[in-house]
Amino acid sequence: MRSGALKIALIYVVAGTLWITLSDKLLLVLQNRFDLGVVLFISSIKGIGYVLFTGVLLYQLIRLYTRRLSESERRYRSYFDDNPNPMWIIDLRTLVFMAVNEAAITFYGYNRDEFLNMSILDIGPPEDINAVHTAVRELQPGMNDNGNWRHRKKDGTVIGVHITSHLIRTQKGGNVMAMVSKT
Repeated sequence: MRSGALKIALIYVVAGTLWITLSDKLLLVLQNRFDLGVVLFISSIKGIGYVLFTGVLLYQLIRLYTRRLSESERRYRSYFDDNPNPMWIIDLRTLVFMAVNEAAITFYGYNRDEFLNMSILDIGPPEDINAVHTAVRELQPGMNDNGNWRHRKKDGTVIGVHITSHLIRTQKGGNVMAMVSKT
């Protein structure tokens, strides 16, 4: 985001500097041919023209940058959504599911709304709750191999899965965890 904003700012500064420099030189030439009232009127038009031109330029640059950012976000989001392995992101403070991919929905049988109203504790047997809390406290930055766990599908079937996770720091300073389960 910073490099896009910097590019836009640099284009604005260059365009503004060129406009002011070249248009002021033109006004100096016109000053000898027209009276002061006409030159001041042209100067006002020059200022309004600058505002209009740079407004349109900024609008186009921001629109282009936003479109590119949106396309990039969509592409990276598809790496999560379209992954063939069940994946989810949980809030480490509450252990609530924040996002789940289609593979998790299909594999576990819960729909997206059901998942997003559950915590990671809800898909495991009650006797594993303390072990989940311990595993979460012991997570390290980077990739974690959390080992084998038991999970419960929506239909009640208990299955064995192998969990890997990765800690993600949010912009607000919190932590979330992306997890992948494999049978």
